[in-house]
Amino acid sequence: MSIYKIHPGMGIARLGNSETEFYIAPEIPAGLPQACDSAGNPILSDDLTGPVLVKNFKDKNGRVKRQAARFQVFVYDDDTPAGRPLKLGDPVEGGGNRGKLIDIQWRVYLANKKASWYEFNERSGEHGYAADYPRRNASVQNRDRLIIDPGPRSVNSTNLRRASFDRSGNGVYATTFPPQGLQPHDIDTLGEILTDDSGRLLVLGGLGHSGSEQSGPGEPHISHYANNDGWYDDVSDGPVMARLVMYSDQVGAIRYIDVEYPAWVVVGYPRFVPQILDMITMDDVLYDLYLREFAYDTSLYGQLGSFDCPETISIHDQTALSQWQASRLTWNKDYKPWFYRDIWPILFRPNEFLYLSDILAQSNFPHDQEQRGTFDPYKIGQTPGYTRKQMAKKVIIDDSTAICRDACLGEAYIATQHKPEDKEDDPYGTMRRFLFDLLRRSGEDNEFKLEDKVGSRVHNLPLMPLLCGDNPLTNEVVTKFLRLTDYQLFILKQWAEGNFINEMEEGWIDPKTYPVFFPYPTTPPKTGRELDRGVLSNALGGAFCPGAELNWIIRNPSIYWEPYRIKVDRSWSDFLQSAAQANQNRQPTSVIEELNFNIENPLSQDNDFAVGLQPGDLTKYMAVPWQADFNECTTNPNNITYADWNNLYPGSENDQRLKREEKVWNTLWWPAHRPLQSNELIGFSNGEPVTTWTTWSRGIQQTHAGDLKMVSEWWKLGFIIRNPYLTDSDTTPSTGPDNRYYSIERWGSEHLVAPNPQISSIINPSKEP
Repeated sequence: MSIYKIHPGMGIARLGNSETEFYIAPEIPAGLPQACDSAGNPILSDDLTGPVLVKNFKDKNGRVKRQAARFQVFVYDDDTPAGRPLKLGDPVEGGGNRGKLIDIQWRVYLANKKASWYEFNERSGEHGYAADYPRRNASVQNRDRLIIDPGPRSVNSTNLRRASFDRSGNGVYATTFPPQGLQPHDIDTLGEILTDDSGRLLVLGGLGHSGSEQSGPGEPHISHYANNDGWYDDVSDGPVMARLVMYSDQVGAIRYIDVEYPAWVVVGYPRFVPQILDMITMDDVLYDLYLREFAYDTSLYGQLGSFDCPETISIHDQTALSQWQASRLTWNKDYKPWFYRDIWPILFRPNEFLYLSDILAQSNFPHDQEQRGTFDPYKIGQTPGYTRKQMAKKVIIDDSTAICRDACLGEAYIATQHKPEDKEDDPYGTMRRFLFDLLRRSGEDNEFKLEDKVGSRVHNLPLMPLLCGDNPLTNEVVTKFLRLTDYQLFILKQWAEGNFINEMEEGWIDPKTYPVFFPYPTTPPKTGRELDRGVLSNALGGAFCPGAELNWIIRNPSIYWEPYRIKVDRSWSDFLQSAAQANQNRQPTSVIEELNFNIENPLSQDNDFAVGLQPGDLTKYMAVPWQADFNECTTNPNNITYADWNNLYPGSENDQRLKREEKVWNTLWWPAHRPLQSNELIGFSNGEPVTTWTTWSRGIQQTHAGDLKMVSEWWKLGFIIRNPYLTDSDTTPSTGPDNRYYSIERWGSEHLVAPNPQISSIINPSKEP
């Protein structure tokens, strides 16, 4: 029996103030978006081998194009157990009928609950809110009016291909929007949906508008990075449902099939650096979560002694899953990660941040792989000689050995048997272990450096990654610095100990053609799971204070129905009639009538994870307006005097010594989402791009006053892309940031003339609208 699923399970759309132009979200890690026409159909290259990739992120008027989240239906059957995309005209079956797919109906419900939700205060609330925890806009009695609720919208691939989440409610839904007259921008829509010629769905978010309903002297004003009463923005999220329409030859009539479960869409702010991944991506976080909580791959993480015969446990069998979680779980010590597929993409990321912040000019030197520094892939990727000789043999390790102390404390790895150092057998083993020893472990989230490793090479060296954690701001649930996921630490431990495979040594990839210095997949995903992961690899996985697209709520196992699929309150996601009812009634509900259904209650002000999420229940945790957090989270003065708390009060005791010894480290937040500096393209010389190193935000201060300016001028910021003139074999200059990446399309720049007309169309700025 065929099963039909929507992929990606979670799609990422992005705001933009262009009302006419948009592009399709990238579906591979660090990929450029796909260009499309006004109907959402991808524009193909001249040789028709693939889509044209976007390098022009603004329309002719200089406005930022929106990013569309694209959804499609996959079919799972005996012929394709991993799934394949379903196309119009394909044979389908369901409900006892067989036929040909002639249409796909889609239903989407977006909402914004930010103004009605609890205040965001770092990690407070991650494990639930106290009864007296403060709400935003606490003085507002009619809480329902704080929710932006345009109602659901439905489209199909035949006679109704576009619908808008605007104030009108399509004439059949009583919408809830903020009052008109917000300053500086009204919010009249949360976006729109449309279908392309192949029946796939595209979801477009809002226009990046934020506004305050407060009036009087000094208004509008912003006083906090996350909580500002009276403010609204047009970020949103909600469920995506699909129904297949087939013509059945058996009964000579139209019949309907519902997909197995809804998907979800999240609308975030623009990704101004699309080709540089965050140190930890959302996919990294979710993959680690599913391994440890949902028995996602029990051959990798499971019960001690079970790896030769891995268990199969359904996430929907709560009894079996609870028993599994209560057992002695650990990582498989025999597992060998692949260097270029698994290890190198993690180690490659830090060096890319060099192009986004001058603050890393000195501290990032060891990461400079192009200069063959500490992170030279040709050294740290070389396997020990004994591994090459034993490649075809299974290494048997006594599983009765005690799990190492770190693992008992929740650490991500199991102690592997130590191999005596042999310079000839493993010349770079010391380098690998040194790099791993510098990584921050569980329980070291507040440690700046290790000061108790006298005699060790890592004594008094800063731990990595040297980025802000979930809470470096207060003394409650402090998490000053970011650390990698348990899965990432596990595979890096295996690599450090020499238990890994190098694909080049095996002859699986060609060293002459493999792009070592851009080690991400370039081919479109073939399966639904590959699409799920590819999309989320371009979203932030930490720090969550509150984050970029979403925050720490994504780490809560309670919100998932299965891996990569949100648990949905079906009363807000499904069609008015089920497919079975529509088949029985023989009089299907039209997509317009779908909107006019009886809702007894407004969207909830609270959560019920047991039932599922409603529209707006993910993005409500984020900052309002989004521009405030986006602007302020560039660097943070992390107090590193002590590991256990952030704030010192020498003034209370007139303690000058304490004041002198106080230490602060200005720490980056998420430079791949909010850069500090960049190389800006200013012209060409002898056919080569000329750039200047400059402040990316063009003087918008990292203050509340700067937040207000960002509300109006975010769209003037430049997009940073990989230099199209470089080849994968190019190396960088010996000093300073080169032009491997540079900023383009910044409004207000002088006209640039490129030797290549296609590049010229990318970089020529436009006049201010």
